Order: sequence, then C-alpha cells, then structure tokens
Amino acid sequence: MSNRKGSLLALRDREPAQAAPQIEPPAAPAKKGRATTIPAAANATTGATTAPSRQGKKAMTGYFSPEMSFAMHMTSRKNGMSLQDAMAEAFNDWLRKMGESPVGK
Repeated sequence: MSNRKGSLLALRDREPAQAAPQIEPPAAPAKKGRATTIPAAANATTGATTAPSRQGKKAMTGYFSPEMSFAMHMTSRKNGMSLQDAMAEAFNDWLRKMGESPVGK
C-alpha cells in the first residue's frame, strides 16, 4: 500500500481523529446584494440552511468528460443561460424524446 500524502488508501487505515470542538464561525459582514437580503430556510431536522433558489428542488449530478463540461458551460454562457437552465432544457427535451411530458425546471 502506498503511503503517499493524499492517498485515499492511506486515509482508510489511519486512526480516527479526535472530534474537534464545534466552534461557531463569526458572523460575516453584511454584503450588498440579493443573497443577503433573502433569508435562507433552515432545515428543521439538520439545522442546515437552503438557498431560496433551491427550496423544493433536488440535486442531480453526473460525471462527464472535460470536453462535455466545457461545451455545456460555453454554450449556456453564449446563450445567456445558466448551466442549470441549460440542463433543465436538455432534460425536458430528453423527456419529450422518450414520450414523456416535460416538467419544467
């Protein structure tokens, strides 16, 4: 087994670290903009916050070639869209192709 720094196999055999005491991060200074003016919703079970734009939505991930990633980012930017909007449009097109109704964003 390799003992290189950063090796995941080396991390597997390490002794578990002592739990660090939980320290609350200092409050960030207020910034101008939309993100600070809209309060995030807190998850009642975990205490985690969710951005308003993500409320009621689920994340979908995938792994693609660097060329696909670059092409998707560049094309969405060229067309004034976010990558998420481009992906939603592509998914809706795929749903239509498969004979399903598109569901929007």
